Amino acid sequence: MSSIVISLAHFCDKHGPRIISVTQSAEKGTLGEELLVPDYPTESYCESCLLQFPEESTRSMRCFIEDVPFITTQYSSIRYQLLNSIIKRAFSEETMIYDNMPFIFFDDLRGLNLVIGFKLYDENARGNERRYCFILTVDSRSHDDSMKMLSEHWNFIIGGFDKMIAYIKNIHKSEFLGKNKTVENNLETLNNNAFIGSYLRANKSKFGRNLVSLTDDKFLFVRIHKWNSFLLHTVMNENKLP
Repeated sequence: MSSIVISLAHFCDKHGPRIISVTQSAEKGTLGEELLVPDYPTESYCESCLLQFPEESTRSMRCFIEDVPFITTQYSSIRYQLLNSIIKRAFSEETMIYDNMPFIFFDDLRGLNLVIGFKLYDENARGNERRYCFILTVDSRSHDDSMKMLSEHWNFIIGGFDKMIAYIKNIHKSEFLGKNKTVENNLETLNNNAFIGSYLRANKSKFGRNLVSLTDDKFLFVRIHKWNSFLLHTVMNENKLP
């Protein structure tokens, strides 16, 4: 199992920081069965923080690159506590912003983490926005080795996250404008400005929507799985961390 993990997290109106998806890799030549998750009940997940593949009964997605299995799941049974600790730290940071600007934190408990936040306009969310972040975690206690890996692949990793976020924002914009033909506001402005006043006001008509609904792309999490797998494979191919 690789020490590098990519997560997609969401600050849910109902549950607070929640992991939506985790992409990990197993040993080359194996099937990665230990990273798959069983058919679990989804009642504890609201619509906003539910991982949704095209087939509703699908709980895990697996692909192989050069005989290495890459697996995406709603949560990691192996790193469950670690990743939950990471997203709580990420969303509580005073420096956390949602305009694709990265920030990094490291400690002996959580390893090295690169976080890039973004948000999408949604009139059905508290504050009219839904907040997300991609996190690359290096689960290693060696700060020097982790930073060396990150510095060597900085442009590639940041560029990879930026492309996926840009894709999500673009198809969200198309979905939004398709349903709001007369909208005069620029959606990019809506996606990059907080609605502080409305965020503080409760609205009982608000309801959960996940990324598949916000983008009208039922294959979105398949794309995220494949893209994250490509990023991980490229970085792992050139680094062997302790």
